[in-house]
Amino acid sequence: MLFTAFRSLAFPTITKQHVERRLLRGVPAHHLFQIIQDVDRYKSFLPLCSHSQIISRLSPNEFRATLTVGFVPPLSDTYTSHVTVNPTALTIQTKSIESKWLDSLQSMWKLEAANDGQDCHVDFSMSLTTSDPIILQTLDQVMKQVANQQVTAFETRCRQIPVVKYN
Repeated sequence: MLFTAFRSLAFPTITKQHVERRLLRGVPAHHLFQIIQDVDRYKSFLPLCSHSQIISRLSPNEFRATLTVGFVPPLSDTYTSHVTVNPTALTIQTKSIESKWLDSLQSMWKLEAANDGQDCHVDFSMSLTTSDPIILQTLDQVMKQVANQQVTAFETRCRQIPVVKYN
């Protein structure tokens, strides 16, 4: 506690952001939207994710979830996020509410159907805030790579899971 207070006085809090934009051919937007919402299964396909669980449903479009990401302790972090989904706009927004490494972690998925619904435009944005100097040194190097791996993992998962048709 004292170290955390000292660190916040000694080191400035800095936010880093990255946006990954792609056109996913052969991946319908509604299918990707369903896969992104399926947090309980993240541990089976997301790189460096060893735990993923929805811990409470706040409403049909809001829930809280925990993820453990990283290598092995102490090089991993379990954090809790508040997740808001908008099925009409095809957006999913997350905001960390508890993390030992980061002051804040936010992400936003914006999906848009393309080519008569057969393809999907994806905007995946990440925003990380920390005052930890070690984490700050690595953020620039890894944020783009992590965002790229995230989108690729979800695309791969979409291609593995059959599309559910809506009538």
